[in-house]
Amino acid sequence: MPRSAQRTGLPHRIKSCMLALVIISLLLNNTAFAFSAYSNSELDELEKEFVAEINQSNSVLRDPLSNQYLTRLGQKLATHSDQVPPSFFIVKSDEINAFAGPGGHIGINSELFLLSEHESELAAVLAHEIAHVRQHHLYRMLEHQHRMKVPMLASMLAAIALGAIIPGIGSGAMMAALGGFAQDSINFIRSNEKEADRIGIDMLKRAGFDPRGMIHFFQRMRENSRYYSGNVPTILRTHPMDDDRIVEAEHRTNLLSSKDVPDTLAYQLTKERIRVLTAQHNKKLLDYYANRCPQSETNDNACLYGRALALLKANQHQAAYTQLQILATEDHENFYYALAISEAGAGIGRADEAIARLHALHANYPGNYPVIMTLAKILSATNHPDEASTVLLQASRAFPTDLPVCHALARAQSNNHLKAYAYFTYAQCHLLQGQRKEAKRLFKLSKTLVKKDRYLEARIDAKLDEIKNDINADK
Repeated sequence: MPRSAQRTGLPHRIKSCMLALVIISLLLNNTAFAFSAYSNSELDELEKEFVAEINQSNSVLRDPLSNQYLTRLGQKLATHSDQVPPSFFIVKSDEINAFAGPGGHIGINSELFLLSEHESELAAVLAHEIAHVRQHHLYRMLEHQHRMKVPMLASMLAAIALGAIIPGIGSGAMMAALGGFAQDSINFIRSNEKEADRIGIDMLKRAGFDPRGMIHFFQRMRENSRYYSGNVPTILRTHPMDDDRIVEAEHRTNLLSSKDVPDTLAYQLTKERIRVLTAQHNKKLLDYYANRCPQSETNDNACLYGRALALLKANQHQAAYTQLQILATEDHENFYYALAISEAGAGIGRADEAIARLHALHANYPGNYPVIMTLAKILSATNHPDEASTVLLQASRAFPTDLPVCHALARAQSNNHLKAYAYFTYAQCHLLQGQRKEAKRLFKLSKTLVKKDRYLEARIDAKLDEIKNDINADK
């Protein structure tokens, strides 16, 4: 039984199924209600509310290196799809799924990443979701559903993306309860999937990936589904897959000249990061790498990197440092190794060495998000809150909507005894999470602590006015 299922009680599952039924009936049943499209301003608000819901969730893996890898992979694909690159987030989940939300915010489940055997397979999933965004499939579906308040709709879509509710559970029973879905709605979904497959395959080819990666992933999904009874993998419920769809995709890839495309080291290393960061039992994780990684010299650097991360997670810093030294010596320009050995070094009393290494990286790559976050983390942990505040303040200007940067800056400002600024920053973090009431309270608290700082006082007043206008607009 998946861990997520073990954590969920029966009453919650019943509520989840009922909520999923409501969502599916509202989103997909285009004969139940008259056409009622959302305005552009409402769609903008839907995106904003959706992102706020995602920011509130503890199910999101906020790992700088993993997020940077996915973003760059997505950008490479989107460059060949004539659209603005979407943004990505990783959901910590044992379920295999991906979801394209409002505004092109795409969620990829950690289990899907781990199930992929090659980078072209992962790229195929991203290309498929990017195609959904490009063709506005979500918005086209929303045009056919009953008008629902934007905050509620955003919450429901976020719940689907985060796996809090699973569309399609007991789908036969739900169809019976609804009196049957309209067949044209079902065909609409299937046609969307085929359209996304077609565009995704072309995107893969143009971006230099093996388009057969999509077929390989389909085949593995179909093979895995044979071992499930009623609990079909989520990706097969949110992305219906029938024989006709697979045959059509196979036909398209057969028309293309395919070639074997080797995996990048970044893909292999990111996969091990996600494996380690989402694992719940350190001993099992260490046993996994002990059995998988050869004890003698090996070319499987990704496995050795994963084992080093597992040692770090288990607070075995010296063993991790020794392992990472070997990897970093072989490839001293590799960000993954440099950041990990810096964390391991700080853990064994070599903080000055770690900070010097990170300062050098930061000087050479000033806008690199993982470097910034690792440098700030180690500066904060080694009692350099003033430097951490400076680094994170610069980062907050480069990444104004990034929640980890916001929280890290607030903590650094608090440790640096900049209480008024810390409360101001914490208030902005709450705004990113859509929590205006708490943000308003913190802005007011910040204002009481301001001492002869007219600039900060003016910023607080501006934020309070902004919250007031937003609340009035909602009425």
